[in-house]
Amino acid sequence: MRTAKEKSFVSCILYLHNDGSDGKDFFARVCRVMDDHFEKYEMICVNDGCTDDTISQIKDFMKEDGDSHVVHVVNLSYYQGVETAMNAGRDLAVGDFVFEFDSCLMDFDESAIMEVYYRSLEGYDIVAAAPMHYVSLTSRLFYFVYNADNPYRGKIRQERFRIISRRAINRVNQLNTYVPYRKVLYANCGLRMDTIVYDNKTGMVKSKAKRNRQERNNRSDLAADAIIIFTDLLERLSMMLSIVFGLIMLFTLGYIIVSLFSETKPVEGWASTMLLMSIGFGMLFMVQTLIFKYLSVILNMMFKKQRYVIEGVEKLNQ
Repeated sequence: MRTAKEKSFVSCILYLHNDGSDGKDFFARVCRVMDDHFEKYEMICVNDGCTDDTISQIKDFMKEDGDSHVVHVVNLSYYQGVETAMNAGRDLAVGDFVFEFDSCLMDFDESAIMEVYYRSLEGYDIVAAAPMHYVSLTSRLFYFVYNADNPYRGKIRQERFRIISRRAINRVNQLNTYVPYRKVLYANCGLRMDTIVYDNKTGMVKSKAKRNRQERNNRSDLAADAIIIFTDLLERLSMMLSIVFGLIMLFTLGYIIVSLFSETKPVEGWASTMLLMSIGFGMLFMVQTLIFKYLSVILNMMFKKQRYVIEGVEKLNQ
C-alpha cells in the first residue's frame, strides 16, 4: 500500500481544442490525482486555437481552487492539430516523467493514471493506456496494416494517454528534430514499452464527434506518413505488381511461341500488343520498386539517424 507521495517530478500535457466544460472537468480530475500522489508536478495545457471558453473555464477553476497548481498554458497562434500541439507541450515539459493526454475523453478510471506510472517504475520507458472497446473501423484497419508490415518490434494501437520517461523523450529527440507521429517513434525508439488495456464499456463512451474535418485530414495524413516512413508496404506492393506483370509477360511470350506452331492463330496484333503492354507495365513497376527502395534508404537516414538502437546498459560490477 503506497501512502507517501511520489518524489518524482511529473509533467502533465493536456491537449485542448474547443472542449468547453469537458476540458475543465478533465483538468480538475487530473489535478486531483496529481495532488493525491505527487509532491511536485506541473500541468501544461496546450491551447490549439480554441475559439470557445475552454481556457477561461480552466482559469476560473484555478481561481476557485486557490491557484495551488503549477500550470502553463501554451497558446498556439492558430489551429495546428494534436501532434504539433503535443510536441509544443512536450518541449516545455521539464518533468522526470511526462504524461500525454491527447484528448479530454475520460472513459477510464482515475486510478489508471497511477497504474501506468507504477508500471513505468518497473523498468518501462513508455507505458500507454488503451481502451478495449469502441475503436473505429478505420483505426483498426490502419493499425492492422501498420503492425503487419512493420519490420520493427514496436506495435501500436489506439491509446487514450501515455507516460514517457525523460530518457525516452531524449531518445526520440535524437532520432529526429521533428516528430511527425509521436506514437510511432515512441514504439520504434528501442526502449522498453508496455500497454495497459482498460475496459471502457462502463465509462464515458461518447466519441469526439465534434472533431473537425481538418483534424480528420491531419490524422489521415499522419497515418499515411507512418506507413510510408516506418513500413515497407509500398515497396512490397510495387514488387508484387512487378512480379505479376513479369509473369503475364512470360505467359504472353509463351502463348506467342505456341501460336506460331498452331493452326489456330490469334487475332492479328493481339499477342504483340499484350506482350508490349506486359513488358511496359512490368518495367514501370520495376523502376517504381527501385525508386521506393531508394526513398526508403533516404528515409532511414533522415528519420532513423542512430546507427544502432539499444534498450539499456547493465553494469555487472560496482
